Amino acid sequence: MPWSDVDLPIATPDVGVACRDLSEFGYCIVEDALSTAEAAAVSARVLDQAAAERANALDYAYPAEAEGDDVNQWVYQLINKGTMLHQLPEHDAARQLATHVLGQDHLLSSFDSHITYPGNLAMPLHADQWWMPRPMIPGDDYERQGNITRSTARTGTHEPRAEAINGPFALNVMWMITDFTIANGATRVVPKSHLSGNVPDASLAHPEVQIEGKAGSILAWDARTWHGAGLNLSDEPRVGVTTYFCGPMIRQLTNMVFGTRTEVRNAATDEFLELLGFKPWSSYGMTDDPSCAVAKPGDETAAEMHT
Repeated sequence: MPWSDVDLPIATPDVGVACRDLSEFGYCIVEDALSTAEAAAVSARVLDQAAAERANALDYAYPAEAEGDDVNQWVYQLINKGTMLHQLPEHDAARQLATHVLGQDHLLSSFDSHITYPGNLAMPLHADQWWMPRPMIPGDDYERQGNITRSTARTGTHEPRAEAINGPFALNVMWMITDFTIANGATRVVPKSHLSGNVPDASLAHPEVQIEGKAGSILAWDARTWHGAGLNLSDEPRVGVTTYFCGPMIRQLTNMVFGTRTEVRNAATDEFLELLGFKPWSSYGMTDDPSCAVAKPGDETAAEMHT
């Protein structure tokens, strides 16, 4: 059925409605999560940081970007690049969406900005959760998780699969820091692809839609949902910020514990440090005391000792 013939998600201020859209379609749009002034302030901070990093050759290519595209820019580890940005991963709407998909306990897996500039290339459709072994029948052989790569993950169509598939282990909450329009490369998604158990087959055409929204809105998608950035045919950059959440036992996309600057860690609350992965979860992430509120740096733990 063409997507024009069904009721796809529309922007809503109601996070409960957004959660239902997320479950059914694999994505949702929450409008007015930030005010116009708040979005403009975030945009100014991100674009200033981006310009400075590019001027100092500190802008790094991202492997999932379109091959040969040296136009778009990622600004990584925003945790360290202005405390005013911390409002995004801590925002009630973002945390409610993460709790809906992942449960009460979850981590911030990465916190980066993706800027599409005019003249870019379209990002190929892909899914963020490509690394899960397929469900198996007891006694059958199984996929070794450490052998799975993006190129060996099961490809296919977007239609919901009749047999068992894996649930979601991550959620991408993309903040529309500037307006997202078809002209400036708004994110493309394939509705309901999160139920397929597949990653997209690049040889097939898939029924994608582009998600437009005004600055300050959230576009969130299940990590199994197929998506990709679009072509920026405008004359202005499109600024998005990703607050990517994962389950509490998952290795985070960004090594938050190692990569958070000391001054940021020292100024953070225990609750924020827990979101970054500094608190052990059921002993995962511990350094010595498995029940400590915040794990200690290695140099503060017991070294080799003798009686």
